[in-house]
Amino acid sequence: MSKRTSDNNGATFLMDGEDFFAAFVACLDEVRRSVSDGTVSLSQQQAPVPANTYVRLAYWAMEPHLPLSKDTPDFTLEVALKQLADLGIHVEIILWDPDALSANAGGDENFAKKVARGNQAVKKALDGYKKKILVYLESHPALGGVGLGLHQKMALFSVGGRLKALVGGFNMEEEYWDTAYHHGQHPITKHGHTLHDTAVLVEGPVTCHIEEEWLRRWMRQVSFQLWETPPYKVRGAVRALATDQPQDGGLRISVLTTGVSATSTEHSIRDEIKTLLQGANAYVYAENYQFFEPEIITEICRKLKTQKQFQVCVVIPDPICDPTQANTQLSRIAYTRMLLASFKEKGGTKGKLDEALLSLRIHDVTDPVNNEQGVYYKVLDAKKPKGWMEGTRLQMRPPELKGQKTVSKPVTVALEAIDGLDLAEGTTPRVQFYCPVRFPADSDQYANSTKIYVHSKLMLIDSRHVIVGSANFGHRSMQYDGEMSLHIQSDEFAIEVKRKLFPHYNVHSIKEVPAALRDDARSAYNQVRLIPRSPGELGAGSEKVKEKLPFPLDYSWF
Repeated sequence: MSKRTSDNNGATFLMDGEDFFAAFVACLDEVRRSVSDGTVSLSQQQAPVPANTYVRLAYWAMEPHLPLSKDTPDFTLEVALKQLADLGIHVEIILWDPDALSANAGGDENFAKKVARGNQAVKKALDGYKKKILVYLESHPALGGVGLGLHQKMALFSVGGRLKALVGGFNMEEEYWDTAYHHGQHPITKHGHTLHDTAVLVEGPVTCHIEEEWLRRWMRQVSFQLWETPPYKVRGAVRALATDQPQDGGLRISVLTTGVSATSTEHSIRDEIKTLLQGANAYVYAENYQFFEPEIITEICRKLKTQKQFQVCVVIPDPICDPTQANTQLSRIAYTRMLLASFKEKGGTKGKLDEALLSLRIHDVTDPVNNEQGVYYKVLDAKKPKGWMEGTRLQMRPPELKGQKTVSKPVTVALEAIDGLDLAEGTTPRVQFYCPVRFPADSDQYANSTKIYVHSKLMLIDSRHVIVGSANFGHRSMQYDGEMSLHIQSDEFAIEVKRKLFPHYNVHSIKEVPAALRDDARSAYNQVRLIPRSPGELGAGSEKVKEKLPFPLDYSWF
């Protein structure tokens, strides 16, 4: 599926688990109420449920015991979906089935095996229930030493063919239940927990494009049943029509996908982001647990060099939330690349950096680029695309000195040099990374703060374009995995997102995004705050990890 764009859509921005699961339950209730007030069972119904009234889900990870309400924890996903089936409503579910490479990488407790256990439990609990629920475990083969994940997260709710859809970063797992307060305790289990995420609820013609992708995946199933049409094909023939959707929303929305099949070369999420960055004038704001996709970073670097007022704001988790440090270190290298691109060619911070690096003799396989001050440097990509970041080098070479040898060193040299400089020089750098934490009411000590894990896959560009969905801003998501994100092109919707998102970070300034975050994000205790981080401050986040560094990090999963 390539990019699909439609007009006249409506969208609602959702933030954090309490918001998202409330919307999910409300959509389930709307489907249920369309056939019954809840007091009538399937056996008592006088008329069959219309074939085009249904619920369709596709998720990377799901748990049958997921509570859908913090007030009634016994109301689980399994209970809710069986209630629909009891009323004769069809429910179809697609879940990721890890390939052998993914399932066997990293031992018995790796992420893929954890996800597989939950997804298999859903199939066991729900598949075939009342002949109304079907569960498909979908897998792609591993190719070229990479295990491919079907990472899309979407829910479709149809009432007589009129659709609503949820698209975002949330998995249907208990850990995604969190409030916008992020008080550090799971609202249901009471375990230690903080997780920030975002999604959108959409109506209009765009929902048919979302369902088109869902159906593409659903019809990948294979049946050897010859004597009659298998149930999945019967249900796959049922779909909503664009003419049945509301047309009064006013929003232009594009459905973007990437890595939608094992042999696909379609990467419309990355392509769309690159195109938007090329036309940007003011800023890009992004939040995710990683930010280092090579082509996106390269495009941002070009923009920083050519658009002197362009700014970058990125929100990622505190390094302590990343035990292996792989994501943080890759984001840190990308941060450094963007900082270098934002510095002036002569004088100022870049001039100081030139002086600091003048004595270093660093080279690599690519010819250096002259910056007209006698010091040559640029960040190079590794030879292998899969491992491009861990092999990154900062290339520098001063004028040749007779008898002087050159040596190769990693990008750490640049990180250390930059951290030793006063980057501000009376102004704030045009590239800034933040980590969200909550300080207690009685302390401003970092050690006492609650660290918030950022799982959101959200990007704002120039307060005009909003990207939200399942795709992380890393090479794996943009190159290999099956992902879905939406591009909502609307000044009004971007303002709606900012009005909900930034007060969540205790940002109340009326200034535009970069200045607002820098001016107003550090003012109160017992609220979520954004802490600005330098590249050095994104180093190893725990003493346990620091004791082991330096050691080779496995970046292949990211």
